[in-house]
Amino acid sequence: MDVINWDAVGAVGDFLGSIGVFISLAYLAMQLKHQAAETRDASIHSVMELAIQFRAESYSGDLAEIRLKAAKNIDLEPLETLKFEGYLSALFELNELVFVQYQKKKLDPEYFEAWGRRTEAAISVPRIQQFWKKTRTGYRSSFVEYIDNMISLSKAA
Repeated sequence: MDVINWDAVGAVGDFLGSIGVFISLAYLAMQLKHQAAETRDASIHSVMELAIQFRAESYSGDLAEIRLKAAKNIDLEPLETLKFEGYLSALFELNELVFVQYQKKKLDPEYFEAWGRRTEAAISVPRIQQFWKKTRTGYRSSFVEYIDNMISLSKAA
């Protein structure tokens, strides 16, 4: 009568089990990569929606007139100054959100590069730079460094 070598059967079972674990880990890695890409896409979409809404609101009503006066360096009334500074606060908070999303690798580098060009254009307005100097301590230090660097590069050019 033949004797079953249980050690050999156990070794084959261990080998097949390790292959199964390897396949499971490979599948999990693919799922995580796919999920990360979806999260990044959702972050970009969310930021773009916020930016579109913010931009649309800034080009309508009183705020559009106030922004035009500020760009032409015309004196603002106290209420206009308040509205303009509220707009700038929201603008810098949105920029900080985009910056943080990029730092966490949740935004596409090309999108962030384009965003940076828009930020540079906004920051070139002297009144916006004055507001930034006044309020910069309210933001995270890495974002302050990013904006300050952008301002110093624009002055050097």
